[in-house]
Amino acid sequence: MTIGELATEVRQLREEVQNLRSDVDDQQATIDRQETEIKELRGDLQAEHHARKQAEEGLKKDRTQQIARAKADVREDVHDLHDTIQTEQQTRSQADARLKQRLSDIADEADIDVSDADLIEKDKIVRLVQQGPDAVTDRVYPVHERAQALLEHPDEWGRVVSDANGQRVVYTAPAVRPFLNAYFDRTFASSELKRIFEKIEDLAAISPRTVRVDKNQAGEHRLVVQLHDASVEGE
Repeated sequence: MTIGELATEVRQLREEVQNLRSDVDDQQATIDRQETEIKELRGDLQAEHHARKQAEEGLKKDRTQQIARAKADVREDVHDLHDTIQTEQQTRSQADARLKQRLSDIADEADIDVSDADLIEKDKIVRLVQQGPDAVTDRVYPVHERAQALLEHPDEWGRVVSDANGQRVVYTAPAVRPFLNAYFDRTFASSELKRIFEKIEDLAAISPRTVRVDKNQAGEHRLVVQLHDASVEGE
């Protein structure tokens, strides 16, 4: 190979090396650009994650505050309802007392004897037990039939109490639940038991006997039915 040919080959090799360097520079520039894009994308993802986390924390805080406000509102509503019920019970008791006094006054004016036993003959509770729901309401619902069953079993399902305050039958929701479940072949919820108690209390609204629904010290719904010479069972 001549010197001229060597010089030509060297020149070609130099050009190839120069081209390779140029390609390497282009590839390095591409790598640098991609690394920059990756860093920017990672920064965007981190920023988005941070923003999402803040949004979730803010939403959680708002939800917690909403729940707290809702609970406070419910507590206030329950308190108001409790006050309303107490007021209604007091009003009903006062109205019952006035009605009894009025009947007594009328009896005195007419010179006749109107005893509790006379009034009990017209007692809805007695009529419910002796004659059934049709005797106390135009529209019979299951609650009337359940009330009748409850009142028909004072000794078995309830507890008869005699003391200085008189004689009465005390029913509690936990005690009557198994009897009602077996009697009607179904399971009763606490709210249903409370409605049965309240229906009996409603039926006795103008009765000479005292009937009340409340809670005992254990927080259990309780029905207290005062007994007279003519008892709930009509004896």
